[in-house]
Amino acid sequence: MNTRKIALLAGLVLLVAVGVWKWLSGAASTGPEAKGPAAPGVGPAAMSVPVVEAMVVVPQAFTDEVKLTGQITADEAIDVRTEVSGRVKAISFREGGDVRAGQILVKLVDDDLVARRSKLQQQLQLEVKRAERLKALKSVDGVSLEELETAQAQAAMRAAEIAELDAQIAKTEVRAPFSGRVGLRQISLGAIVNPSTPITTLTSLGALNVDVAVPERYIGTVGVGSQLRLRLRGADTSTRAATVSAVEPVLDDRTRTQRVRARLAATAGVSSGMFADVQLRRATVSDAILVPSESVVQDMNGATVYRVSRGRAEACLVTVGARTMTQVQVLSGLNVGDTIVTSGILFVKPGKPVKATLR
Repeated sequence: MNTRKIALLAGLVLLVAVGVWKWLSGAASTGPEAKGPAAPGVGPAAMSVPVVEAMVVVPQAFTDEVKLTGQITADEAIDVRTEVSGRVKAISFREGGDVRAGQILVKLVDDDLVARRSKLQQQLQLEVKRAERLKALKSVDGVSLEELETAQAQAAMRAAEIAELDAQIAKTEVRAPFSGRVGLRQISLGAIVNPSTPITTLTSLGALNVDVAVPERYIGTVGVGSQLRLRLRGADTSTRAATVSAVEPVLDDRTRTQRVRARLAATAGVSSGMFADVQLRRATVSDAILVPSESVVQDMNGATVYRVSRGRAEACLVTVGARTMTQVQVLSGLNVGDTIVTSGILFVKPGKPVKATLR
């Protein structure tokens, strides 16, 4: 019995001794006096250093261009309408055909006007003859001057009434104001039309323009004679040239843009109404500093780029200029040869160590 107690007591002492030894060993290994090389990449210091991608700033050739949306327009284009109401008597154009200036496109019924004109014409002949007789009598004092002047005035009034009817008859003839090509017919024979009824469209052929709204901040870079480059939004995506022919003298107070019109150099395959992407070239720089768009952080203080110097990150306030889809031009704040962070910026803190990998 005594031997059993001694064995149990010895086991208990052994367990306590082992526990104390493990506790002391753990404290010694984590204490400040612990020495010895740590496993690479395992210690706290190694785990807190972010790994980022970086690039070295080098000068590059850069063309500052602004892409705007423009619309192709013809020199002349109208909706053909009549000046007076009436019934369509004749249609004298072919859909999609060419017409010449002054050609009658549509004729309205004018029988009543023609009849009134014929009546007035007969009255005018009688009054002219009466005035001639009175004039002959006045030469021998057969009538008074008042009677002669009254007869002459009546003849003149009839002539004026005929001229008025001629103007009304002319309004029943819808004529092409300029040469061009008509569109689809919107009316039929016998239809009742009025000034609000569209008949067809008429568009001049040959010269075409492109109209584009230029934002206020870019107005100083465009003027009469400036060259624009554009690409049509369609099957033909070739680049075309256009020369600015006119600039609207005032800005649109709602959009803060100014309308610019340029004449196309070549019009083959281009139709009025097409949209085009217009490239407004502002300047060309041979040694511009360009950085990726994702490397620029915008906040209330401005634009910031993180530079890597001696293994640490530095926040640099920069002045940015033009932008493209992927790059930003830096005007000041960086120098050629600087290494900047391009990826992993969210893990970078100013003044903290970083591990940069050049791409």
